Amino acid sequence: MDACATASSPPKAKPLIIVEPNPRLHGTSIYADAAWNQSSGHAGLGWIIDDRVSPRLFTATSLFVASPLVAESLAVLSAITSALALSLDSITIFCDSQVLINTINKKEMKLEIFNALRDIYSLSASFNFIDFKFIPRSSNNSADLLAKQALWALSPP
Repeated sequence: MDACATASSPPKAKPLIIVEPNPRLHGTSIYADAAWNQSSGHAGLGWIIDDRVSPRLFTATSLFVASPLVAESLAVLSAITSALALSLDSITIFCDSQVLINTINKKEMKLEIFNALRDIYSLSASFNFIDFKFIPRSSNNSADLLAKQALWALSPP
């Protein structure tokens, strides 16, 4: 054997790279949140429709809201209604109410938010794709701020 010759080694395998799908790549992302005042029963709702071109900010208020869960469900319902009005057909709703998102994803009914859930389930059928995702409150700051601003505007100091 020639002293300069080297034994051939098998080619090294390239590491397998698994690319997780980015949830923002499928349709439009919508961030929804609510702020609730227990003493007045008022709620501020805020949602952001982020179509990767420019985010659109929305707010609304509601009176006679019984609980934070009712307020959160109204924010999600308002976001869905706005998406339909904008003729969006593929959306992902992000919300920091784990109870609400789990309820929606399990298609459960809760008496406290029965009417909002009925409307959410019914309107969801209008989309080619709709997904509901829980995100931590710290990742939903912009929608939270919109909801608080709407509530503060309703109940000035």
